[in-house]
Amino acid sequence: MGWIVDNLLPESFLKSSQIGDIVILIGLFYTIKWVFKTLCNLHEAFKTFILPLFWPRNLPEEYGSWAVVTGCSKGIGLNYAHELAKKGMNLVLIARKANLLNEIADDIKSKYAVKIDVIIADFGKGIDIYKNIEESLADKDIGILVNNVGVSYDQLNYFHEDSEENMLNMINVNICSMTMMTKMILPGMLAKKKGAIINISSVAAIGPQPFMTMYAATKAYVDFFSRGLAYECNDKGVLIQCVCPGAVFTDMLTKIIGSKELPEPSAFAPTPEAFAKQALNTLGFSSYRTAGYWAHSLLIKS
Repeated sequence: MGWIVDNLLPESFLKSSQIGDIVILIGLFYTIKWVFKTLCNLHEAFKTFILPLFWPRNLPEEYGSWAVVTGCSKGIGLNYAHELAKKGMNLVLIARKANLLNEIADDIKSKYAVKIDVIIADFGKGIDIYKNIEESLADKDIGILVNNVGVSYDQLNYFHEDSEENMLNMINVNICSMTMMTKMILPGMLAKKKGAIINISSVAAIGPQPFMTMYAATKAYVDFFSRGLAYECNDKGVLIQCVCPGAVFTDMLTKIIGSKELPEPSAFAPTPEAFAKQALNTLGFSSYRTAGYWAHSLLIKS
């Protein structure tokens, strides 16, 4: 049989057969790779979004009795505060509008019977605000920090057309706030070997975004900072989670797109209530980087 193959079959046939085998092997390799990747993604989706629905949680016991939420007067931050209170966490709410923040505190206390402190601070004002915040937090067992405060543009524009005042404000609010709040609170978590820091980034952090150049860059800082810190804290009992949401129906989205063009909330553009509820449920179940919401997870690679 070997003699027939070697001597009677045309050389071109043998070569084409070999090429065919190579093509089949390549196809098999990529098929196995695709199946493996799909199974891994399904496992990650189940662990992140389905398992928490059936897993009882006691956040005060897991992390500590107090949660700190920045930028909590509306949108995602406000709804994170409500979800944390529902789970029995006492809250420290930090924002710049005193009357509104006190109203929110009274509302949450009446609904969930938790302790609430408020700290009035404008994160756009730079380094001077942090001493007062640190003194106000000194006696609290802080289990969760939600670095949510952030600003974007009122409209899409060229980088060079923005004012220096707006640029510095975005750096102070989007970058410095998270950095300084983490520096302030992380040592206490490391000392007791438990705690969680949730940093709110954006799907805009995935790559450069023309006409939103600074916003995307500041959110990329949040993403990269969180990844590095997650590695540093991996064996120290402190969980670092970076949440990168897509479109959520907040005032920020309305300003950028224009309210007349906004569709209704949907699976791919949820209300802040729906987003915060699911995003908080992923804490401890997701990898260090998550979209926080099932539909948005299609937009980022964890």
